[in-house]
Amino acid sequence: MTMTKFIINLNVLNHPLTGIGYYTLNIVKELLNRDVELVGVKDSGILTKEQVFSLISNLSSLERKDGSYSPTKKNLKKTIISLLRRIPKIYYVRHKIKSLLLSSKLNILAEEGYVYFEPCFVPLDYSGKIITTVHDLSFIQHPEFHPEERVKHLTGELPRTVKLSNAILVDSDAMAVELKKLYPMYSEKIITLYPGVDASFKQYETCSDVLSSFGLKNKSFILSVCTLEPRKNLLRLVEAYKLLPESIKEEYPLVLVGDQGWKNSELFNSTQELFDKKQIIMTNYISDDYVKEIYSSAAIFAYPSLYEGFGLPIVEAMASGTAVITSNYGAMAEVAGDSAILVNPYSTEELKNAIISLLTDVQLRERFIEMGLNRAKKFNWNDAVDELISTAHRIS
Repeated sequence: MTMTKFIINLNVLNHPLTGIGYYTLNIVKELLNRDVELVGVKDSGILTKEQVFSLISNLSSLERKDGSYSPTKKNLKKTIISLLRRIPKIYYVRHKIKSLLLSSKLNILAEEGYVYFEPCFVPLDYSGKIITTVHDLSFIQHPEFHPEERVKHLTGELPRTVKLSNAILVDSDAMAVELKKLYPMYSEKIITLYPGVDASFKQYETCSDVLSSFGLKNKSFILSVCTLEPRKNLLRLVEAYKLLPESIKEEYPLVLVGDQGWKNSELFNSTQELFDKKQIIMTNYISDDYVKEIYSSAAIFAYPSLYEGFGLPIVEAMASGTAVITSNYGAMAEVAGDSAILVNPYSTEELKNAIISLLTDVQLRERFIEMGLNRAKKFNWNDAVDELISTAHRIS
């Protein structure tokens, strides 16, 4: 069997990483340990395997460092991104410029038999074989949850992506069903490739640094980790939290970890009173190591998202030994299986009751912790990259 040759678009690998950034990082890390030829695309350049390794190492150490990304720098970047998002056709123009700058280099790689892997929805123009990951269809199912220009760009580019790609990877069977409904003529191309959970998500013995920095006690808070955007349904989680008995709120603050996201002013207005009482804590961006420790230190993890292509935080919490509450349909229910409490995410009453039952019934909580630890083992990057390599062989 000839050695597989991959070219991977690494443009999502910028600090601080997003969900798709982590997906790309973990796949590349695994590929670097395999017997494959590997080059990367970054901006308008082609990186050798050694340069890809160097990029990954630098990025991994940045993600781990405490305080390596100052709030001022973060806010400036957010403001610039927010302004850029409003420019008509900004995504399309940026994509076309990158394709043009790279076209001659990409043509040479296509002739040499490289399979192009695009981890983020829209492949660059490439004349060889293409594998693209379409993570979710929230821009179609829930356009109201996204900036308008992004919706226009992704909706406009999806038909081209599906037609051009020789294989389309999706993160769950739920996503595969959705995409096949939209494009039945391309059903054969659509393959479920479950993301993995990094081995560093585990039960940590002591996490005093992260806890003391936010004034928290071990196993005495409710956690949610996600970008603060409408799709994650944090507004209803906050409303459900408000319905809890005062004694529980006093003992278990609600901790929201994640980037500021977009369209969340209503969330901030709703939380102000609880924020003042320190019953709700928003950490904003925190380092990778802190995220792992905070997962492991939580009493329970609540993730009542309205829509996911996979829902990686569900598995990360399970691997960290924390009992999980998540939504009772779609990818969330598929990923959680019977190892989490599943609720209707539109019902604050169901959310409230699930939180109370896990916080007051220790045996129930222990049972879900045990089942979650076993469930998380099903999702690993080794299997994901095996599937990616075998897909590349099939289409070559």
